[in-house]
Formats: sequence, C-alpha cells, structure tokens
Amino acid sequence: MKKVLLVLSFVLLGFVNANAQETKYGVTGGFHNLTISASAGGFTVSDGATGFFIGFFADFNVSEKFNIQPEIHFASPYQDGESLNEIIIPVMVKYLVSEKLNLQLGPQFDFVIDESEGLNKFGVGLGFGLGYDLSDKVFVVSRYSLGLNNRIQDTSIGVTSKFDTFQIGLGYRF
Repeated sequence: MKKVLLVLSFVLLGFVNANAQETKYGVTGGFHNLTISASAGGFTVSDGATGFFIGFFADFNVSEKFNIQPEIHFASPYQDGESLNEIIIPVMVKYLVSEKLNLQLGPQFDFVIDESEGLNKFGVGLGFGLGYDLSDKVFVVSRYSLGLNNRIQDTSIGVTSKFDTFQIGLGYRF
C-alpha cells in the first residue's frame, strides 16, 4: 500500500503548478475485465473475470494537443462468486486528435487489496486507449492495459503470471 500511496503522491505533486483554469476534475466508471495469464514451459493459459470500476480523475492541459490525466480507480472483477479487488492508477497522456476524439497512452499501476497467497500485489502495465467527448461534461472511454511484471512471488517454480485489463466506461467532468 505504501508503494501505491508513493506513486499517487508523486503523480499529484508533479502537477501542483498546473493552472487551475486548465485543469478539470471528474468521475468515471463502467465495465472492467481482468485477464490473468500464466506461462510455463512454453505453454500459456489465461482466464478472465469481469466486473466494474469507479474512480476519480484530474485532466491537466499541457498544450493545445496534449493533456495528462492521472486517475485512481477501485475495480472489482469477479468470477464464480469470488472477487479480486484492486486499486488502479493509470496516468494517461492524451493526444487530442480533434475537439472530441483523443488517443491515450501511459503507465498503469495496480495494487491488489485482497489477501492472495503467492501473489505480488503491486503491478505495472502499459495502457492505451481511446476517448470521445459526447459533450463538454460527458465522455466515453475504452482502454486496454498490458501487464508488464510477473505477479507470482516464487520465481523458482518456473511459472510467470501477468494481469491485463480492459475497461470501457463513462466519465463526467465537473
């Protein structure tokens, strides 16, 4: 949890000097899919869990074509009555293709809240996505994040595991 708070503090402190008139805040939420893949001996198996996410964001205008949007989400994918609750912190650089359409790319950090034996709770991924403004206040977003680090603690067993996520949702700017 200390790592998550450190990353979040770093992100927020990095934008302290942003002009308040060019910064927008809001909420976002929607469908969340978690795919866990495990590889060993040249074979890979994967399984998915679906659920929801809800969170907050700040959208900092950097230039005419670029924004930086750090977010914090609570995500709860579940399968067969079991869930794996996470805190997810994407930090997206948004390229404004047009007035309404944007492309997104950036790191995504996640922290598993639930107790899980043998699992690295902290993960890093590379997220990319697409956003579309329906109005000045309401937007839709779709994002995929590729897990970059091994989530299995015991590396001596020869198994690696990664978490990939897919989200699609609605957002509202205040």
